[in-house]
Amino acid sequence: AFRLAFGSGDFRRDTGMANTQEAMAYPRAKLVVASRVGNLPGPIDGPTVGTNHPILREQTGVTVMMGMTGKLCLAIDQTSVINEVISPTPSDVAWATDFMADFEANGRVIRDGSDLPRLGRAEKIMKLAVAFGVQPAL
Repeated sequence: AFRLAFGSGDFRRDTGMANTQEAMAYPRAKLVVASRVGNLPGPIDGPTVGTNHPILREQTGVTVMMGMTGKLCLAIDQTSVINEVISPTPSDVAWATDFMADFEANGRVIRDGSDLPRLGRAEKIMKLAVAFGVQPAL
């Protein structure tokens, strides 16, 4: 497998679960953990039905909050909204840039237990910033 994707509509049909944030939290979390255990990239969330961009924006926010790294699209006009929500913010990129600069300036020394998770987060943000063309906030 290259990456897991959540067929949320099929899942709800098969299980009878509701299409609510609470009901879908467990299967989303299982996919995120399975992806991590399998050393796969973060999973792709199921699509949002319809053309209501505020709902798509909100549901994509849940996708990101749950640790998923993409969202299936049903229409081409959904891509810009999804990419905007999934992209790191300029302030995220500024934080990552500053963290990496400090880390490099200090000889890439791990000082305490918080450095490795923050380093991983900074590297992930920088990679996404390049992919989405996000510049750091000034």
